[in-house]
Amino acid sequence: MIRDAQQYGPLNVHMRCQRTELFSAGTYNLLASATDYANLIQMLSNTKYNDIIGTEMDKKYPNLIVVDRRLSQHFVDQYSTVRKYIPKRAKAFIDLLSRNYFLNNVKVILAALHGASNYEEAQEMLLNLTPAENEETEYLYKAQNVEEMISRLTDEKLRESLENALGEYRFLDLVYPLIIAVDQYFYEHLSKVISKLKGEDRTKVKILVGSRIGIQNIGIILRSKIFDIVPGMIRKWLIATKMCPLKEAFREKLINAPNMETAFNLLKDESPFAELGIRLLENLDKDKPPLDNFDLFADQILIHKANSLFRGVSFNISIFPAFFFLKEMEIRNLRVIILGKLHKRSTNEILEKIVLV
Repeated sequence: MIRDAQQYGPLNVHMRCQRTELFSAGTYNLLASATDYANLIQMLSNTKYNDIIGTEMDKKYPNLIVVDRRLSQHFVDQYSTVRKYIPKRAKAFIDLLSRNYFLNNVKVILAALHGASNYEEAQEMLLNLTPAENEETEYLYKAQNVEEMISRLTDEKLRESLENALGEYRFLDLVYPLIIAVDQYFYEHLSKVISKLKGEDRTKVKILVGSRIGIQNIGIILRSKIFDIVPGMIRKWLIATKMCPLKEAFREKLINAPNMETAFNLLKDESPFAELGIRLLENLDKDKPPLDNFDLFADQILIHKANSLFRGVSFNISIFPAFFFLKEMEIRNLRVIILGKLHKRSTNEILEKIVLV
């Protein structure tokens, strides 16, 4: 315990201080109640986000792509700054976790080359990372099509994962199988690194990372049911690592559930995500689309997991990814509020889409 306190003391103090600066429920209520977009800008001018997005928000016609990129870049910059507090024994885990930001750039380029998003605007969404990652990102962006982009990847395992998904990509004419392939690559490697962590580092990290994998697998299965995707293809898309808290037998039951009500009841009665099943069943009771607000419900569960890692003594690496998940949710909430005010949504409509951190 003494050794853990010495190694993780600075990180523990810094992360807890940063956590106290996250927006509270009261702040979200205040921002969502802004009378109009101009009033929201005035309110944000008194927050930490004024220096980040203020100059763009002040324009008569703000470029939302630029605003979104600045928010994302702020997240990455803060992440990089805090990394100096990481003990050597957790460095391999954090290094691989950081790789996810480059992989997000890969996903943006894949979607743009496929035509799922605007190619020119995609460049504005790319994150500024290390010099080596920036150079590779620029090289990938200049590819003429998805196949060429994949061939340009320097990471052999990532390239292989995407090449294996090309058949499904062409058959479905959807970028989704490629995005899933990137996630599978990432979580497969992350799980191996986590398995090498020791003691509380490994135990606590598995709570958050495992929950994210489990939620993602549930989302894949349930959304595939909406589009009548055959079970064999669904199984190929799942992130089937030992970190997933859903046992293989349960995943099979969920895949083979004859309807959404049965699937939701399985979640409620037989999974670690009972609350998600309950919330989804309420959609059916209220005649809403079955997966209405699925991401909102799922994120609220994950936020609860992240917050739980700060309880008691936190001399382990888990509070680093836990804080940045909470930070990710804060930035997402801010995007919701900005878009809500631009489109003249009511306070209640905006608050319904907020995930309380």
